[in-house]
Amino acid sequence: MEKHRKNNERLKEIYDKALDLFAKNGYDATSMSMIAEVLGTSKPNLYHYCSSKEDLLYRIHLDLLQNNFIPILDEVEDVTDPRERLTTFFRKFTLMATSSPASGLLVHELRSLNQKHQNEIKCIWKRSYKIINDSIKELQQSGKARKGRASFLSFLGAGMVFWINYWFDYSRQINAEELADTLNQVFLNGLLLPDSAND
Repeated sequence: MEKHRKNNERLKEIYDKALDLFAKNGYDATSMSMIAEVLGTSKPNLYHYCSSKEDLLYRIHLDLLQNNFIPILDEVEDVTDPRERLTTFFRKFTLMATSSPASGLLVHELRSLNQKHQNEIKCIWKRSYKIINDSIKELQQSGKARKGRASFLSFLGAGMVFWINYWFDYSRQINAEELADTLNQVFLNGLLLPDSAND
C-alpha cells in the first residue's frame, strides 16, 4: 500500500514537472533529458515510468481526463433535463478550464500523439460534443430552442468553452465563476426561445 502511494506521488511529480516544461518550452523543444534533470533523476530511471516522450505526453493527458474531465462527463450524462445538462456541463467545464492552462496545452498537442493514442483521447473528448448536441436536439424537439442545424450550434457551444484556455488570465481565478455564468447566459439566450430562456 505504501509502495503504491509513493509510486502515485512520483508519477504526479513527473507529470507536473513535465507539463510545466511543455508549457514553458513547448512539447517539441522539451527533451527527456531536460525532464530528468528537473526531476533530479536519470533518463534510464525516467524510462521506468514511460517508454518515450510521446508515451509520457499520452499518460499526462489521460491522467488529466481521468481525474478531472471524465467525472464531469459521468455526472452530466446522468442529468435528464437537457437545459440543466447544458448549463451544468458548461459551468463545470469552464471551471476546469480556468483552474489550469493544462487542458488547452494538451488539446493543442494531440497532434504529437501517435494515432492509437490520439483515437483513445479523442473518444473521451468527443463525449462532450455528444452531451451538447443531444441536449440541443432535445430542446429543439420540445419546442424550447430555436431551429437550426444542431451540429453548428453544438460546435459553437464547444468552441466557446474549448477556446477559454487561449485567452483566460490565470492570475485572476476570482473571475472563473463570473465567466461560467456569462457563458451560460450568452449561449442559452441565443439558443432558447424567449419564453424558455426565462424559465
